[in-house]
Amino acid sequence: MGKIKLSKTLQFLKARLNKIAGAELDFELLLEDETAETGGVVRARAVVRAPEGRDRTLTCVTIGLYGQIQTEDRWEDYAQRAEAAHDVPLPGGHEYVIPIVIKIPNNAVLSEDGANWRLRAQAVVDRTIDPRDEVQVTVIGA
Repeated sequence: MGKIKLSKTLQFLKARLNKIAGAELDFELLLEDETAETGGVVRARAVVRAPEGRDRTLTCVTIGLYGQIQTEDRWEDYAQRAEAAHDVPLPGGHEYVIPIVIKIPNNAVLSEDGANWRLRAQAVVDRTIDPRDEVQVTVIGA
């Protein structure tokens, strides 16, 4: 019996959950590079696609970067959040792309030291449907 990688299983489950919750709405978070330096930026884009024949309204998209920073010899949780695309019409068969550029703090705890950095995005469509996606970002020293 073949082995299935956990990441592939999670991608499949995430896609299935988005299909159920999003009623065929497609939402995807795409990283330009999975690695970012401290003090550098994470570049990505969130893509929302509406199914053919059904107009939607993109209520908003919440974007967040989560990880850990080091202050006074302690690790502290870090969260940076922003919202975009408020009440944007999304015609059926079209997509809306949101470019994302978020700065990594200079005092970020590196991934190799045990910090897990995540970029997460969640769309609210028609004020009820909320598909989401999350990707891992590897933070390295500059």
